[in-house]
Amino acid sequence: MAEKKIAGFEIKVDRPLATEALKMQARLMSAAGGLAEKLPGILASRAEGATDEQRAKADADALTALAGIFERLSPEAYASLVGDIIGMAKIKRPSGHYDQADIDGDFSDNLGAIIPVAVFVLKTVFGDFFTGALASGARAMKVQG
Repeated sequence: MAEKKIAGFEIKVDRPLATEALKMQARLMSAAGGLAEKLPGILASRAEGATDEQRAKADADALTALAGIFERLSPEAYASLVGDIIGMAKIKRPSGHYDQADIDGDFSDNLGAIIPVAVFVLKTVFGDFFTGALASGARAMKVQG
């Protein structure tokens, strides 16, 4: 589906089964609460060709969203959610084979890579969905008049 090099890792994300994607989407919406509407902008800021201004705004939105998620979830639930997001990715091993990413096994020595990899996974898996949801939701009605 999509591949990208992030913090020295070669990451690959395949399309999950629809039921797994829906379960993850529900967990994300529950965790994000009212901040869910910022998620499409955050994901779009990581697209190729995003401006520095878009990235700066998305970084601020991401910090706000993370703070809101921290308030809603216990540390265990937060770690579980992020671990499950990371687990949707595969990492290329020295053998050349891709294996499922493991937050503890792969990221304990590189904590700074966790959020960029998680954002890449979310963008890859849910980017089209969130764009479509916004286009068919309240914002679309405002545009239509």
